[in-house]
Amino acid sequence: MAAADLSNPIINSPYDPPDAHFEIGPTGPTGRLLQGRRPSESYIPVPISRKGRHTGQQAFDFDVTGERREQNTLINDIRREVERWRASNWNGVTPYSRKLLAHWAAGPPDRDEPVLFCQREAAETAIFLAEVAGRHGTADYRRRLEPENQLHNDGLPRVALKMATGTGKTVVPGARRQLLPRARPRPAGPVGRPVAGTDRHH
Repeated sequence: MAAADLSNPIINSPYDPPDAHFEIGPTGPTGRLLQGRRPSESYIPVPISRKGRHTGQQAFDFDVTGERREQNTLINDIRREVERWRASNWNGVTPYSRKLLAHWAAGPPDRDEPVLFCQREAAETAIFLAEVAGRHGTADYRRRLEPENQLHNDGLPRVALKMATGTGKTVVPGARRQLLPRARPRPAGPVGRPVAGTDRHH
């Protein structure tokens, strides 16, 4: 733990995993620099109830509320698992996925414009959950995601990759599209139109 200058809040490279963070105390940043990545946590408003003046109904005044800090254990657990998986050279992925992962991880001199770490980690997480989780000695985090999907989105399971504003979110879907197999041309019908139901992939 060390004192830090808050006038310059940039303490990590955008191309590497974060290795330090500012401590957040009960009233905000304390100015102390802590080693390691900041754990993911949520700041949840704690509403203070008050009687409505005219209706007598209970109301919540969020202007005078405090906040309850709660760590996002699922996110932190997946982050640690993906970090270990990255250190193992992405064990368990398909050869095509491994080539893309190595391409995204490359920096100078192999790549003039390296991918931001937050972009790379988002793509890695999506691949890890789709191809690796539950195999090769890793926990199956999909079992922890399924109850939430059933509760909020039953019948249409989805996984959200949350990224901050300005971190290049549009790059990640493009990276994922590189994983999709290329479609073969559809055979032509009698009048030169594609035949319905023959869209296949390799």
